[in-house]
Amino acid sequence: MTVRLGSRGAEVRTLQAELKAAGVLSGKVDGIFGRQTLAAVKKFQAKNRLVQDGVAGPRTFAKLRADGKAPASNVSKAPVGTLTTGYVNGRAKSFRVASIGNGKKLRADAAAQFNKMKAAARRAGVSLSPNSGFRTMAEQKRLYALYKAGRGNLAAKPGYSNHQGGVSVDIQTGGYSSKTYKWLAKNARQYGFVNDVRGEPWHWTYKR
Repeated sequence: MTVRLGSRGAEVRTLQAELKAAGVLSGKVDGIFGRQTLAAVKKFQAKNRLVQDGVAGPRTFAKLRADGKAPASNVSKAPVGTLTTGYVNGRAKSFRVASIGNGKKLRADAAAQFNKMKAAARRAGVSLSPNSGFRTMAEQKRLYALYKAGRGNLAAKPGYSNHQGGVSVDIQTGGYSSKTYKWLAKNARQYGFVNDVRGEPWHWTYKR
């Protein structure tokens, strides 16, 4: 995989997320390889004694993976994920999703960061097991119907759930007092995830 100035898409979002994790990019993760991303790539290359051409190719990505201490397989799957259609603020949007385990998926850049977070948690003796990630319209309609009927958890109106945008994941935490939740509360933000629904310790959303 190689991306450069002018590139756009999930591959660039993954690169930007990795650069932010490495502390060389202060801008937003928007999937657009502009001047700010170019400068961040060159800065990272300089710090790691790579050719400072501003092109993020195999060597730069390999060093980013090593710098993030994440298994290469977790990161490499994200940009080649499956193209799908989700929903953001009621509007259909195409993006790539990638695996986060247990048969669940997130938007490619969110998946890359979740897998890094999962690896870090594992090293600390904590298991992050997702039981819900990206949802199709059919899945969200089913959950919303159960919620409205009083037979399910809180669910957003179809088309407006962050799960349909591929950025929210439900993790088996065991409650606010659990070891898993406490680890997430302390560490998740550095990977871009926040617990953004009151009363739902399992619900975490990628905010970068």
